[in-house]
Amino acid sequence: MNSQASQATHDAAELPVTLRDGSEVLIRRIRPADKALVAGAYERLSPESRRRRFLAAPSHLTAEDLRYFTEIDHRRHEAVIALDAESGEMVGDARYVRLPGDREVGEVATFVDDEWQRRGLATALLIELTRRARANGLRRYTALVSADNRVVLEALEKQGARHRGTSGGEVELEIELPSDGLPTRLVGALHWAAEGQLRLLGALARRFTPWASR
Repeated sequence: MNSQASQATHDAAELPVTLRDGSEVLIRRIRPADKALVAGAYERLSPESRRRRFLAAPSHLTAEDLRYFTEIDHRRHEAVIALDAESGEMVGDARYVRLPGDREVGEVATFVDDEWQRRGLATALLIELTRRARANGLRRYTALVSADNRVVLEALEKQGARHRGTSGGEVELEIELPSDGLPTRLVGALHWAAEGQLRLLGALARRFTPWASR
């Protein structure tokens, strides 16, 4: 099997992962047919989690929202999801959207279901997303962090994150991706920074939709 065929097989596969507590998930890239899974994952979030992760917190995602989340080109906008191996429910998501004008930078976002926090799921998702990001030519992630969140800011700065700017009480950080793998401390800090990014993701997807299918 040549390398291109091998990559296509890997992209279509469900990657089984055993988390720290022994629970099992399947990680794969998102598909247009996953709209019901995404909608179900959103509806299971607590009101507080919705407010924290989304700019607005409606009871349900709209059909337009679901298209933005699932109908992506896997190059400029990439996403991987985690499925509970027992129930088949979607329990996590990690994605990036490449910034316009810079093919090597993507804005990163993560989501982990309330009941699946602190099991290592975010780590597994970010590792797989980053493998795909590198394959697509990305070299850096960006994320917005509240200016008063010194814990996350300092953790990312210790991992070499650079400031891109400050706006509206938020600091935009740029994180260089290592050539292989992701250090544990970087994964942890990146997850806490990127989790809030889902509140921006609808706007990001809308911004990129005109050229997402080119």
